[in-house]
Amino acid sequence: MSRLRVRIRRIEFSNFKALGSFTLTLGEVNILVGPNNSGKSTIIGALRTLDAAARFARTRAPARTYIGETVVIGYRIPEESVPISLENVQTDYNGAESRVTFNLSNGNALALIFPNDGGCVLAPQLETGVVTSAAIFKREFPMSLVVVPVLGPVEHNEHRRERSTVVAGLSTHRASRHFRSYWHYHPEGFESFADLVARTWPGMSISAPEYSYATGELMMFCLEERMTREIYWVGFGFQIWCQLLTHLSRANESSIVVVDEPEVYLHPDVQRQLLGIIREIGADVLLATHSSEIIAEADPAEIVIADKRRRTAERRGWHSARSGGGRLVPEHHAHRACEKPTNSFCRRPRRLRLDVKVDSVTF
Repeated sequence: MSRLRVRIRRIEFSNFKALGSFTLTLGEVNILVGPNNSGKSTIIGALRTLDAAARFARTRAPARTYIGETVVIGYRIPEESVPISLENVQTDYNGAESRVTFNLSNGNALALIFPNDGGCVLAPQLETGVVTSAAIFKREFPMSLVVVPVLGPVEHNEHRRERSTVVAGLSTHRASRHFRSYWHYHPEGFESFADLVARTWPGMSISAPEYSYATGELMMFCLEERMTREIYWVGFGFQIWCQLLTHLSRANESSIVVVDEPEVYLHPDVQRQLLGIIREIGADVLLATHSSEIIAEADPAEIVIADKRRRTAERRGWHSARSGGGRLVPEHHAHRACEKPTNSFCRRPRRLRLDVKVDSVTF
């Protein structure tokens, strides 16, 4: 990761959807677990909103914004750009202001404020000084997020999209519709991506997109046991895996990668490889899952238990000592790094026993 990047250290929720008063402290790898309706989607939604708000703030100067009778220097985010519903932001519809504060490693903070009269405001908070321009915002908040959306099958017939359309849809449900277009516009990274696909899905290989000037369509062909097929005609699991690796391939310079339930359509053997790939990225990762395979591959210290009835997320197995810059350090971190097998992203499966139920299964 670039030295210029900052990380999100702590997220504080106040009256935000399912989380009335809740704090989440982040480590390098954060596997977010918990039963349905425990607050996992609320946490993911807050990070999706931060991603959209930060992209908006990087392109313009802030303005004086009224929140009730208080004036803040910030950015009122257009409602069409907010990726969550604003109709039920307040906990139990209580009508009070909602707020999510992201505390960063450089001492600055970003607050998402949802006034009781509606809307969303991003308020940058500096240790010293005030943000007055897009340049200052980018200097004081040199962070980026890669938010992997819930993925689905690729389009049957994908016409080449405009580059701006592809970029705008990367963190949305529309990303699956633009899969071929993404690699059409980013050929410089395709070789590494294709190599990773071949290493993690034995017997399969994928070729760069081909453009038809006659129809305006893009096609990507896959080779399996000497049989060539267009990716639409390959199984859904392989399509999802290719899309997931595509998002992870663009995450090297990010502060945090956010992944929500990546196990959809994926075979357990493929799920078990995922954490090994994520650890190679260098960015922090927040991954919400119900998968027993992913949970079994995680270090106990990487498991974060979401429970909206509590005030903090519970994490097992952290050292009380801290590394430089205030990073929380999981127990046996260095030891486990030495245990990682070569030429494989998958560890030997281990059975964890945690006092948490995920969809009625105890791990």
